[in-house]
Amino acid sequence: VVRLDGVCCHRDPAWSLELLQRAAPTVERLGVLNPREPHLRAVLAMPRLRRLAVGCADDALRAAPPELGALPPGHSGLRWLCVLGLPRAILQSLLQAHRGTLEELELEVGTPGEEVWPYNCSDLHSLLGRCGLRALRILVLRRVWWGDLHTVTACREQLAAVRAALPGVQQVLCSQCDPVRREEP
Repeated sequence: VVRLDGVCCHRDPAWSLELLQRAAPTVERLGVLNPREPHLRAVLAMPRLRRLAVGCADDALRAAPPELGALPPGHSGLRWLCVLGLPRAILQSLLQAHRGTLEELELEVGTPGEEVWPYNCSDLHSLLGRCGLRALRILVLRRVWWGDLHTVTACREQLAAVRAALPGVQQVLCSQCDPVRREEP
């Protein structure tokens, strides 16, 4: 198996964990939804994984987000990552683990405001700057489609701050302000 998409970890956690572990040696592209800590650890152990889409629409990881740590020996690192709704600490762990190889990042995040992470974020530039993303070329900020979580002025300010924090990144884009095509894992 080279590509595995639509793995809904919350529906049958034991079965989905076994699936991820069995596919681990060969999978290069993966899409998972609502992973638990064991699922995330299984994903990190996939030595050939290059593209990962991970979404978290429930609160299972929010109470005590796990520290994922460094990649195991023999892992070549992600080149593309799409993150939707993961807790901040897990996002930071993933980015730091793949900082030397990650070239493209799609991140669901809002502009500064009153809501909670990831729907509003006032310090995205600091978060990304701390991760040391040496290989990053393209960053797409995916905006949620509901509510008033995106304003053009706040978006421009956020994009400028991110560009200043990541001067080596060639493109920093917003999915609402810029023509951006949605990619698959």
